[in-house]
Amino acid sequence: MSVSPLTVDPLEPRQARRAKPKPTSLQRRFVLMQAGTMMLALWLIAMALFLDFEIQGRLTASLRHQNATLSLNSQISSSLARVMAVFWNGYSSTGEDWRPRYAEQMSRLQQLTNSYTSAPLPEDVQARAELLREQEAQLLATTSQLLNGPRVYANDAASIREVQRLSSFILDTLQRIADSERKHLETSMSELDVYTSALSVLLLGCALFAVLALVLFRYAHRRHLWEPLEQLRQMVLTVRGGNLDVTAAVPPNVEFGSLVQTFLEMAAELREMRHSLEQKVMERTRELESAQQDLLQAAKLSSLGQLVSGVAHEINNPLTSILGFSEILLTRPELPASLRAQVSTIREESLRLKNLVANLSSFARRSPQRTERLDLRTVLDRLVELRHYQLTASNIQIHYDRSPIPIWVSGDADQLLQVLLNLVVNSEQAIQARRGQGSIWLTCGKSDDSGWITLRDDGPGMSAEVRDHLFEPFFTTKSVGRGTGLGLSISHGIIQQHHGKITIQTKPGQGTTVRITLPIAREAPSAAAPPEPLAAPSRMGARFPARVLVVDDEPAVGDLVRQVLTRHGCETTVLQDSNAFESCLAGASFDLVLCDLKMPGKNGLEILRQLRRLRPELARRFLLMTGNLADAGNNEKELAGVPVLRKPFSLSQLLDAVRSIMDSAG
Repeated sequence: MSVSPLTVDPLEPRQARRAKPKPTSLQRRFVLMQAGTMMLALWLIAMALFLDFEIQGRLTASLRHQNATLSLNSQISSSLARVMAVFWNGYSSTGEDWRPRYAEQMSRLQQLTNSYTSAPLPEDVQARAELLREQEAQLLATTSQLLNGPRVYANDAASIREVQRLSSFILDTLQRIADSERKHLETSMSELDVYTSALSVLLLGCALFAVLALVLFRYAHRRHLWEPLEQLRQMVLTVRGGNLDVTAAVPPNVEFGSLVQTFLEMAAELREMRHSLEQKVMERTRELESAQQDLLQAAKLSSLGQLVSGVAHEINNPLTSILGFSEILLTRPELPASLRAQVSTIREESLRLKNLVANLSSFARRSPQRTERLDLRTVLDRLVELRHYQLTASNIQIHYDRSPIPIWVSGDADQLLQVLLNLVVNSEQAIQARRGQGSIWLTCGKSDDSGWITLRDDGPGMSAEVRDHLFEPFFTTKSVGRGTGLGLSISHGIIQQHHGKITIQTKPGQGTTVRITLPIAREAPSAAAPPEPLAAPSRMGARFPARVLVVDDEPAVGDLVRQVLTRHGCETTVLQDSNAFESCLAGASFDLVLCDLKMPGKNGLEILRQLRRLRPELARRFLLMTGNLADAGNNEKELAGVPVLRKPFSLSQLLDAVRSIMDSAG
């Protein structure tokens, strides 16, 4: 395809560079070519259809005619045989009952012969058909003379021979006619071959035309499409390589001329935007790197939270048995003093482990327990009130810049206070470790859609390597015995639960700044329903007889609950296989059901559903035990109003929970 030698300057005004439409555009050329090809193809198809209909009509008429003549030939032969049979039977018979049959058969033979001779036949076949009719007439006359005569064989011998000769001659004529029909069939087949060859030639011509049209279209596409597209592709590769100062010759056709000009305009705009875009990319890159670090940290904490949730459940079951049986031993007056001290140590260490597991579960929990609309300033006020004296005693001054306007957020005030206490304690310990005195600055404020809190200290600061690991569980820079490494991990999890963000800026020797941002609460959220409170602890020696069913797959936990409740007058049945719950329920009556939440087979939620279906009154006296509150939180709606006893529990907690349910049930 030829192109004009004109080179377009990309900075030239658009109106001056706009291509003028040509009389014969590329689109019009292809439309004309396709229209001509379509018309020729339709003409060839019409010719092929006409030839096909012509051949089909001729062959159909010929075949029908030949089929009719051959059928008549066969019927005449069969009718002649029946006529001769009736004739010989009548000639040898003395009765007259054969005459109607003979007349009928002879009439049938004459009708068939007349039908045959009246049909359009070739000349040679027509002559033989006339001869056949004459021979049948002679045969009729001779047979009628013999049948109507005196029937003397010696006198009729010549006539009988004449009858035999005529029948043989008729059969021979029929055979000759059949041979002639076969020759005509062969002629029709020859014509069919000729027509088939002609149709094949026509179809071959159509195929050659299609191939030729494809070649022509390919040539036209290459000349009018692919060559301009290749030129345009080279321009694109030039721009892709970073060279935006691209120039090109404008093709004479309307389509590619406009496309090339548009591309040149785009290159000019890209060149103008490249500088500003590079600046924005650099800014976004820095933001993405920071966001990626936060995302990786959140992913680590999320994975560890799932692991901690499962581990906490597995620890709480045996810890329940250890704590419970140690308390049972301590209630026995006959326990020696030396063993009592040891058992007390076991109980105290169990309580220590219980607190550690509670911290782990709090870290693993993903949603705030109590959500309300609160002013961030009230949380900071409580923080300053709680820590002001301790900080002053440690020679640390706290500077609180209170916002003059409310900062309304949606969250759990206790959990947010826990986060701020962790941060203040970390700053306090860092300042004391460096020089024994210092300052902490607290500020808060509100932006467009978020509230923020900033805590800054003049402590020793941290390196970038330490800062990157601050939110990892069990990571700590404190000496052994001064920290567990869970404070900042739990704080990070709490802020994430509140859909907020916590960031730390620090450098060695320049202190540390922690910034917390939380979304602004536009409307007051509906407060979550608090869990059903348990009754106040009562005397351990009080008895409350009841029939209790305990469902727990842990044998030690089931045995512990059975011993405690039995000592207080309860008739206790322990079931370790939850799948046998329905049969156990059908075999006995119970006043109360204590059930673990997470078990193999049927879990506690399925047991509760079954109770609500089979024994709704007993479902209202149902106590759920669990070693992981997150499992119960996943089914908060279905467990609404169901008392939950968290493992590990003390004996007093167990007894108070059972007594509270029995008292509320009446």
